[in-house]
Amino acid sequence: MVTARPCVQTFFLLPFLIIILNTAQAAAFEIEGVKNEKVLKNIKLHIESLPIPTMPLQLVQYQDDVQERVQSATQVFGYYHATVSIEGSINTENGTLSPRKNWLLKIDLGPITLIRELSIEVIGQAAQDKKIQDSIKSSNLKEGKPLEHLDYEDLKKQLQSIALSRGYFDFKFEKSKIEVFETLNVADITLHVDSGERYKFASLRLGKDDRTIALIQGLLPFKTGDYYEARKLGLLNQKLKQTQYFRHVVVRPLVSEAKQAAVPIEVILTHKPRDNFDVGIGVSSDVGPRFTGKWKRPWVNKNGHSIGAEVFVSSPEQFVSLDYKVPLEDAIQNFLSFQGGFQAQNENDTSSQKWSISATRHWTIEHSDWQRSAFIRVEQETFTQGLEPKQTTQLLTPGFTLSRLRSRGGLDINWGDKQTLTTEFSSGSLFSDIDMFRVTAASKWVRSIEQHRFLWRAEIGGIITDEFAKVPSSLRFFTGGDQSIRGFDYKTLSPFEIDSDGEKELIGGQYLAVASVEYSYPVSENWRAAAFVDAGNATEKPFNDLAVGIGLGAIWNSPIGPIRFYLAKGKSDYGSTRFFHFSMGPSL
Repeated sequence: MVTARPCVQTFFLLPFLIIILNTAQAAAFEIEGVKNEKVLKNIKLHIESLPIPTMPLQLVQYQDDVQERVQSATQVFGYYHATVSIEGSINTENGTLSPRKNWLLKIDLGPITLIRELSIEVIGQAAQDKKIQDSIKSSNLKEGKPLEHLDYEDLKKQLQSIALSRGYFDFKFEKSKIEVFETLNVADITLHVDSGERYKFASLRLGKDDRTIALIQGLLPFKTGDYYEARKLGLLNQKLKQTQYFRHVVVRPLVSEAKQAAVPIEVILTHKPRDNFDVGIGVSSDVGPRFTGKWKRPWVNKNGHSIGAEVFVSSPEQFVSLDYKVPLEDAIQNFLSFQGGFQAQNENDTSSQKWSISATRHWTIEHSDWQRSAFIRVEQETFTQGLEPKQTTQLLTPGFTLSRLRSRGGLDINWGDKQTLTTEFSSGSLFSDIDMFRVTAASKWVRSIEQHRFLWRAEIGGIITDEFAKVPSSLRFFTGGDQSIRGFDYKTLSPFEIDSDGEKELIGGQYLAVASVEYSYPVSENWRAAAFVDAGNATEKPFNDLAVGIGLGAIWNSPIGPIRFYLAKGKSDYGSTRFFHFSMGPSL
């Protein structure tokens, strides 16, 4: 006669955790007869805490304990007939056992249990839900396949998780059981689900803050009456945080208050202070010590306008800017910004002061990571470059930027990429002193293969003009330094002239081409060793006068972000240089 018994899930799925308060040591086992790594690991987890017997009378009980635990460990994988034999000699002295260092356990797993009948049914609205049906189809539970209790539990958890995330709040298992027929080595699985009705989004509960009501309506990824999706709540939460208006954001469904299969959504917001200040200091071998100060007022009026200012000070460069932001369709992806600022530079044969004002229209490509911005900028720059006389150039510059940034890993990015393409032009017939077309493109990629990490970057640029001598210093190309070609000092690579003392005077390049590849590997918990090759230059003709930097480095993953140290050797047509670089901040 065939007997059936229901499986006790907790008994099979959870390893025994036994705390033994005695002086006996846990045995070190050698196990033969088990080739499946998952099964072997589970056996070890079950029996490793058993103490070594110290008296002959304990041997029988020890054998029984091992047999019981091995069976518990193997049944979860469908082996219901596992047997164990313990081999090894025991030396006795003064009536006590002196056990060997390693116990040899020979295990015969016996036949595996196969799934004979599999009955999975879904009633309710989820019976037509593709996400639910795809989860069932992709499950490892199949008739004729070996029984693994974890596959059964995984499918139950997955179905429940998908159901709740898609608004089946009345979801329940009508029947869920495994019947194991040990003498036939088969099992029958029954999993019957009643999903109930799928809930929809009801009205939002936003409080009485009129300015946030208008803001949220522009960011909503759903509308009242749409089917509920937890993913859309997460998207709204993320968007509200990105607006920079709020210190804390909570978006949650009020399931207990749902009526007629419609669940209200509560939005709880904590505003940032009226004024926010940030101060930062840093140092790098490019610009030395640097200071940054920022001020922002998130709410200027009920329409969500915001204003901010920034100050940057370092030895070679200083700037101050003021920014005013006007949301259009929403405050994140579709807005106007107006900027005004002053920038000064005094470094490497460049002395310049620039005033500028600009207006920029920002908007994104739908269902894409790409962002677009169109701008028009008015600027006046007074500059002295190398041996050139001091001059002033005024420009009215329309332009367009396409950009994307993706990253994973927080401060220590292990996957990501960043691309930027900018085109801009000016014309003598449009309130500018010169005709000019300028384009720059840059790309960085971080990819990891297990612990191996690769960083590629490339940058190209060009200026088309018949009056390059009038192009402001800030628009010409220079390279060299931490973020371009290592082995050379900051912005010291460009075309040059020779002065009366025989010294080089940089004049800036009309074209730019830089490429780099870096490999790093962890050598301790917080340190990575790196090797790199950089190449390129800023030139008068495209891809001319190649300069190369090679070297080794170390990257410390500090609590405030990666800090990089590099020893590099640079080689160009004008000789070789050696340079030590250090910088901090994420890779992208």
